Amino acid sequence: MIAEIGPGVELHAALREQFGFDEFYPGQEEVVSRVLQGHDTLAILATGAGKSLTYQLPALMLEGTTLVVSPLIALMKDQLDMLRERGITDVVALNSTLSEDQEIATRERVRAGGVKIVYTTPEKLEDEAFLAILQQIRVPLFVVDEAHCISQWGHDFRPAYLALGHVIEKLRHPTVLALTATATPAVREDILKQLGIEHVKPIVKGFDRPNLVYEARKADKEADKLKALGKLFTGESALAGTGIIYTATIKNALEVQKYLSDTLDIPAAVYHSKLHKEDRTTVHNLFMDETIRAVVATNAFGLGIDKPNIRFVVHYDLPGSVEAYTQEAGRAGRDGLPSRCILIYRTSDTRVQNYFLTGKYPGIEEVQRTFGTIEVFASQAGGVSMTDLRKILQLPLTKLKVILALLKKSGFIEASGKSAYALTDAARKNRHLVLSLANYETKKSYDQSKLAMMLQYAESPSCRRRFILNYFGEDFELPNCGRCDNCARAALPGAKMLAHQGPSSVGFKISDIVNHPKFGTGTVERAEKDLVTVLFPSVGYKTLLATAVSPAQAQIA
Repeated sequence: MIAEIGPGVELHAALREQFGFDEFYPGQEEVVSRVLQGHDTLAILATGAGKSLTYQLPALMLEGTTLVVSPLIALMKDQLDMLRERGITDVVALNSTLSEDQEIATRERVRAGGVKIVYTTPEKLEDEAFLAILQQIRVPLFVVDEAHCISQWGHDFRPAYLALGHVIEKLRHPTVLALTATATPAVREDILKQLGIEHVKPIVKGFDRPNLVYEARKADKEADKLKALGKLFTGESALAGTGIIYTATIKNALEVQKYLSDTLDIPAAVYHSKLHKEDRTTVHNLFMDETIRAVVATNAFGLGIDKPNIRFVVHYDLPGSVEAYTQEAGRAGRDGLPSRCILIYRTSDTRVQNYFLTGKYPGIEEVQRTFGTIEVFASQAGGVSMTDLRKILQLPLTKLKVILALLKKSGFIEASGKSAYALTDAARKNRHLVLSLANYETKKSYDQSKLAMMLQYAESPSCRRRFILNYFGEDFELPNCGRCDNCARAALPGAKMLAHQGPSSVGFKISDIVNHPKFGTGTVERAEKDLVTVLFPSVGYKTLLATAVSPAQAQIA
């Protein structure tokens, strides 16, 4: 076990001793300092800015066991491997990959207090027995990684994250550190509210990645997409190095990989969630060793990939949101060298994303059927298991998890064991209570509006860098970024100047609060010429004539 480091030790000395680095990345030192002073913190750090160090270093300096909640098991494994390579071995992960004997041994190790960092999933914290162990030991720091997952307005909402505020209370409110790379102002507010740390002012370190070059190519037909992809690998401006090509479906991933290999003679491998574990590991290693030029993948690939010299990220289909696009494109160029982020799309790509949205949100009838099924098993000891619910209801797992989280948060059901559910006493006594799905209808509208914003990015004639930064609440004053296709075209002799996206013709700018007679109060996200894009809590993003809104004084609640 590593020797304890006292909080009084100079941070740079601790950084060198534990990780071998001489300097912090921008934002890291501020986050670490705040955490060590016991201040709850929300840090929005750009992809590749070293978020994991902001909790690993304090964890080694603080007395007790730091708890890190992470959404992906693969991400935990990568973190554990990295720490162990540095000789830091008093770290463990508790997740569904452990056998029963391994889980018992790991829990006992945590109970004994000899562990500095425990990685776990939010689902594991629903286990009261595990929570009881954590209550017996000293937990100085509670870390929520990929914190946007806690927000209903985040692009990767994960129902189990909703219970984390309750867990923090049960652990007598240790210092909380929430981390994410992709959070709009609305998502930041929701993260703070859900975790019970509303008083915190977020640390936001720029979303701008000056070395990334943003481009978009529109295709009329599906066959034209493959032609556009082929052109990217040939000619004077051909893609260099290794990279990732993202597709929306497994079918497209297989088709693109076949085209690269058979037609272009480019070594490429395919990666998706249905691959066997051994095959996923093989593809990962081929990519890391640069035996192949590209991985063609669904969004299952990328989180936790520690490869700084990814030279390109191509999206072959339109992603579901600017957040998702920024996170995936941001895996390019983490070494700071020029890298290309290219979107190939058809307007009809929105159909696939809308199909995904339809499968994600529960209807009132599905919620009622789920509640009714749990009610039928009310007298059964231990309630009804998730496995039995899936067999009876025949619902997609993601949708069923959302329904169960909704029923739990509303006080209708409770966990009655490991992945089992029963009615609460309140639900048994008050059968007249009616579950409202209004917030989920709002969420669906909001996500559809985020998809519309992604299409707006793709079709924008203006600076793409400015579009992304404005979306995340940052100003960008340069009239030409020089690092996107639109700005490059505007710089050519005889080209028309791009519209500078500062205050619009009627004076609105980013973060202004405005009123609309139908949509209520919202926040200006973009302002260009005579148009404004406003984020309304009730309906999501709307692009309107600037004359359709009026200034307001009150902030969004």
